[in-house]
Amino acid sequence: MRYNIFKYSCLAIVFAFVSCKKDPDSLPDSGYSVPTQYTFNNVNYSGQTYRLAMADELVTYMKSSANAGTVVDAQVMKNMFSNTASPFSDTVLNNCGKQLKDKFFLPDQPLVESYMDSMAIASQSSVSGSNGVAGIVTSNVNPLKKYCLAANGYDYAEMVEKSLMGAVFYYQAINTYLDNISSDDNSTVTPGQGTAMEHHFDEAFGYFGVPVDFPTNTADVLFWGEYCNDLDAVLNSNATIMNLFLHARAAISNQDYSTRDQKISSIIYWWEKIIAAAAIHEINEAMTYFADDALRNHTLSEFVGFVNATKYSAHATMTSQQRSSILGYIGGNLYAVTMNDLLSARDEISTIYQLDDIKTIL
Repeated sequence: MRYNIFKYSCLAIVFAFVSCKKDPDSLPDSGYSVPTQYTFNNVNYSGQTYRLAMADELVTYMKSSANAGTVVDAQVMKNMFSNTASPFSDTVLNNCGKQLKDKFFLPDQPLVESYMDSMAIASQSSVSGSNGVAGIVTSNVNPLKKYCLAANGYDYAEMVEKSLMGAVFYYQAINTYLDNISSDDNSTVTPGQGTAMEHHFDEAFGYFGVPVDFPTNTADVLFWGEYCNDLDAVLNSNATIMNLFLHARAAISNQDYSTRDQKISSIIYWWEKIIAAAAIHEINEAMTYFADDALRNHTLSEFVGFVNATKYSAHATMTSQQRSSILGYIGGNLYAVTMNDLLSARDEISTIYQLDDIKTIL
């Protein structure tokens, strides 16, 4: 998942669920035009673009630990997290004045930094990983796939990545921007970034990680955008959520607040549905490769990260009790999980999100 910040930034600046919930997207739009691309006037979500790029470089650094002899440093990871001491290879990121940490859900900052410590410790191992032993674990199915796993089998690079997706991108987009959009000023235009309401909506869009011409262009998708695209064949998620973003932004610019609110409700619904479907996809992968320690543990780490991510929305369909139950099936040692555990976890999450009819094909 590589990234060209200059291309992405320029585009951005120039164009300047619940078990019983249903997709609320059913109201007609009013009579104004809605562009087919995110080409509104006065759009600027450069801060989100910088943070996506920071996360991308941090994830790349962590995953280098899967190369034999490569030790990753916890302090380097934490410096990337807080953009301290010029940690990025891209000097634009070092000097942009942005960071991931100050946007991360505050109570969980110590948790994600503990994941970085665990990642660093696992990378120090000089032996192959196995149950109770940290180190690189190689897939039996595809020897090209290798992961640096902790002694309990967790891939902490994945845990950090999914934490950033949940506790920064998702959390900020839903709870900080979309939830407060109705109280924003929508009259005073700041050249280059529109009204406060337009700007905050654009920032929420920026965290979804798709280019302005998505889904025609799927080459530059990142993080949530990447998983949305991966699931599109089953969910039809690409066009659906992009159209919602386009219609909501057009409604804001035309002061059509009924349509704005209805489309934003649908964005929140679909974003969480994508998270749930991604979690089911990962556990299906774990079942497919159940006998392969590397692939099973890697994909289960992603599953746990996605399930945890659901808690960062005030509108979460999954309750904390349901989340604890699902994660309880997986447990603290991925080498000890059983096929029945995986089936139970998948069935519980598919029931919560009414995805039973497609759970086996995600």
